[in-house]
Amino acid sequence: MKKLFPVILATSACLGLLTACGGGSTSAGSDTAGSGSTGETYELKFASQDAEGLPSTEAMHWIADEVNARTDGHVTLKIYPSNQLGSAQLLYEGVMDGSIDMYLGYLDPTYDIVFDITTIPFLASNYDQIAYICSPESNCYQLFDEHCTQTDMKFLGFFLNGVNGIFSTEPLGDYLDVNAHKDAVIRIANSKTYSLGIEALGYSTITIPWSDTYTSLQTGVMDGMTGIPSYMVAQNFGDLAKYYVAMDAFMENNVIVMSQVTAEKLPQEYLTIIEEVCAEMSEKSIPNTETEVNEGIETLKEMGVEILPITDEERAQIGAQVLEKITPDLESYFGKELLDKAYEDIENASK
Repeated sequence: MKKLFPVILATSACLGLLTACGGGSTSAGSDTAGSGSTGETYELKFASQDAEGLPSTEAMHWIADEVNARTDGHVTLKIYPSNQLGSAQLLYEGVMDGSIDMYLGYLDPTYDIVFDITTIPFLASNYDQIAYICSPESNCYQLFDEHCTQTDMKFLGFFLNGVNGIFSTEPLGDYLDVNAHKDAVIRIANSKTYSLGIEALGYSTITIPWSDTYTSLQTGVMDGMTGIPSYMVAQNFGDLAKYYVAMDAFMENNVIVMSQVTAEKLPQEYLTIIEEVCAEMSEKSIPNTETEVNEGIETLKEMGVEILPITDEERAQIGAQVLEKITPDLESYFGKELLDKAYEDIENASK
């Protein structure tokens, strides 16, 4: 994208005085942002579809606090959680057109199948592999970065939400047998990889907006859902979903992105600080998630949720069987070249 450098003529003494005194307060989405680290201040809209109190929005507050502190108060990130600025689609489009400065959340694969690449079922088997996938060295990171560059966004890193197990209102039948049909409808994200993975485990799937999930579980529209323990606890799903199996089938990555419009209008010093803070949060999200998942499971137990047993060996065996079933479909969906890039990350993580 061509950079914007507005030429401000010195015919306005008032404006010149305001800039010189550092008294201006500028939204980076406007056309008057400065090109250097002056006394000017910037307020950026930082949006998410997630509710307050979740690990993702707690991360947003940490990012905002750190950016404000490291820029000596010159950059403020104003947080808009819970789809306050619109649906996930509108938030995504808002970042592309510059009406929203930053976004932490889910990128829908209907825009680009690349956004599904990190949710291949059983792609990663441990947090070391997840950490590599989320690092700038990985193929997955580069694929997201390239897409964002092509769509007027700046990729600032992954935010690991967690690893998904399966919650249900009733026992899940023979959940360790991938060839057994389970008489249960499981809610999944709007994702081809989720659909392939859960159906390969023997369940039927349904896609329901997150805002309708609790009611749908309550009324029996669905029997269960993929979910992350810490998120299920925060939103009281343990009141309804009394069974949980830590299948850990899907790595759920959010992204942190900035509008390219905003990036081009911020002074480089402040942009660098934001990049550094977001990179730190991306790295912190992996050990944070591991802790949150373990603590979430303990809290679920206290809420009366039965944790259905599964060993690491059983999980690995199930994962291998699922991938054997769905690999032809994955190759058809992604193309072999793109799929191989994801598997190459796992190989590199193990070196």
